[in-house]
Amino acid sequence: MKQIIFLLAIATLAHAAPIRIACLGDSITHGVGAETGWSWPEQLDRMLDANWDVRNYGHSGASVAKEEKHTIWSQKEYRNALLLHPDIVIILLGANDTKPDNWAHKSEFPKLYKELVASFQKLSSKPRVFCGTPPFVAKKGAFGINEPGVQEQIPMIQQVASELGATVIDVHAATVGKDELFKDNVHPSTAGATIIAKTVYKALTGKEWTGEIPSVSAVTKRKPVVRFIENPGELTYREVFALIASECELPSHGFAPIREKFEETEPQVAARIAELEGQIEEFDQLRMKFKHTTIEADKPLYGEYKGKAAVTQKELAKYKFDMNAALIAMISAESKAGFGAGWLYKYVSDRLAPISSTLTAEQRRKLRASCRAKGAAYAAITNTPERSIEELALYQNVYNQILDTEQKKGVDPQ
Repeated sequence: MKQIIFLLAIATLAHAAPIRIACLGDSITHGVGAETGWSWPEQLDRMLDANWDVRNYGHSGASVAKEEKHTIWSQKEYRNALLLHPDIVIILLGANDTKPDNWAHKSEFPKLYKELVASFQKLSSKPRVFCGTPPFVAKKGAFGINEPGVQEQIPMIQQVASELGATVIDVHAATVGKDELFKDNVHPSTAGATIIAKTVYKALTGKEWTGEIPSVSAVTKRKPVVRFIENPGELTYREVFALIASECELPSHGFAPIREKFEETEPQVAARIAELEGQIEEFDQLRMKFKHTTIEADKPLYGEYKGKAAVTQKELAKYKFDMNAALIAMISAESKAGFGAGWLYKYVSDRLAPISSTLTAEQRRKLRASCRAKGAAYAAITNTPERSIEELALYQNVYNQILDTEQKKGVDPQ
């Protein structure tokens, strides 16, 4: 055992500082149950020195099961963990999968967990993956989460880790029998989060943590800015206008009506978007207010406000698209190639956001030239599956033909 820990500690030295750690999990990782600033990833970050950069990608309710409404596969935390191109990934999932509706399909769990681990191992950063067993579930559990399900999961997680060359961190063994750490039987308190952080710390460094955990104010790290673009190529109403003005080379008589329409409609477009965004935020707040209510009459309100938020999200997306499309439709046919090229350049630039500062002037010139060659076609197939294929094809071409070997380590062609 000592030899394994030694080899692990040495392996981390192969990475350039700071060593990027993505902590992917559910509400336990997010920090529910612990004091603000004391989730286990935040404590771990303060335990490790400035050569380590720990990021918290915990999403409350997340499950490995794909059919569950909070499945990790559809969450921004999962996408952002991939976009980080981490050196180390720590997965602490499974508790929500023990809920009866999810665990009825427990035969699917090993396959999906394996798929999750593999999705990180395929990244160009080639991260080392650590699979944490779920924490102990006290007494009879809560929210449908239960200890018998966790007990069944543990050998499944161990088997997947063995097959894929990942490392198991036995969080369950570190917390088992400590009922006092779980006020609601599921979410660890600050003290419970500390035990998890110490367990992960030992797995990473091969050393026991001794002494007090540094307070939130005691440690200040200069974390690198990690640029994530949630929807590459997405344009705001103002950005559409700016691209028309800068890329289309329209004569004054052709540009004047577009400018007049934008100036006339922009205030009302901004106001309507703000109104819809405000409604979504209000519905989300009300949804969370009733998420764990114990009042029977209020329980349906969680689903009601969740549904209202989803409907308003769709209304917002359609409104943004319709307003942008109306402005784009005013561009003359012969000028749309320039607009399409500018839009396509934005898409690829957004995909390259993690390494944008490393692009040379020559690389940017080549990228511009590639976009110009496809601009007309891109503008002609706005917002269709074909456009997405066109985007990805160009991005992969840029990845293969323009970026150098070192830059490719910072992004992934998929």
